[in-house]
Amino acid sequence: MTSTTTDPVLRSVGFFTADRLVDAGRALALLVITIVVASLVGRWVRRLMASHGDVQRAVLVSRLVKWGLVALGCAGALEELGFKLNVVIGAAGVLTIAVGFAAQTTLSNLISGFFLFGERPFRVGDYIEVDGLQGEVLSVDMMATTLRTPDNRFVRIPNELVLKTKVTNHTRFPLRRLDLTLALAHDEDFARVRALLLDVADRNAFCLAEPAPSVFVQSFAETSIQVQLWLWARTDHLQDLKATVSAQIQEALARTKRSTPPGR
Repeated sequence: MTSTTTDPVLRSVGFFTADRLVDAGRALALLVITIVVASLVGRWVRRLMASHGDVQRAVLVSRLVKWGLVALGCAGALEELGFKLNVVIGAAGVLTIAVGFAAQTTLSNLISGFFLFGERPFRVGDYIEVDGLQGEVLSVDMMATTLRTPDNRFVRIPNELVLKTKVTNHTRFPLRRLDLTLALAHDEDFARVRALLLDVADRNAFCLAEPAPSVFVQSFAETSIQVQLWLWARTDHLQDLKATVSAQIQEALARTKRSTPPGR
């Protein structure tokens, strides 16, 4: 007659044999070493790619490398513990499908992050506009894109929204055009005003000579003439041009008005 041990303490003692403890120690050591190595390799990949000027790609690739190595380490640790990987992978696949249905928004943001990574419509440091919101790109992560607005606010935008809406990159190209509109009276001498505006543009330190500034009549209103002034500047000097040229135009017009004899 065989006897069956029903005491849980005795069963647990039988489970934690010397071989099982050795396997658990190996699995734990493998997992710890993998995490350390993955962190070091991720940092190295990030520094290597960032040295080429692409911070966005460096951050994303380093994270993918890090978590990929961690996943391999976890698989190795499970194998050391005696788990069959084909069973674990099958269970993980079923779990992934179930989680996918429960977290469709999360997966959508994750997939959108990969599309943004591939298309690269903007990079870290670019000044963009997304659905009417403007700011400097701080990071492009797997789930969201973060911006810093001109009034120094932190904004997190889900990648799904970034991919679906219109995105304007204000700093993608090295040159930008500044458009200014002036209203002139119908009896105003356009040739004189045009020469004055071009002289202001020529004296402005941030206005480029090439492409050349342009002054033309845009439209005729009932009480005025709408004159358009186009000025070109380097993208990083656009705000400086905008801040200085308006004051220079106002000063030049006021000086011309003071020097004009009464009755003319």
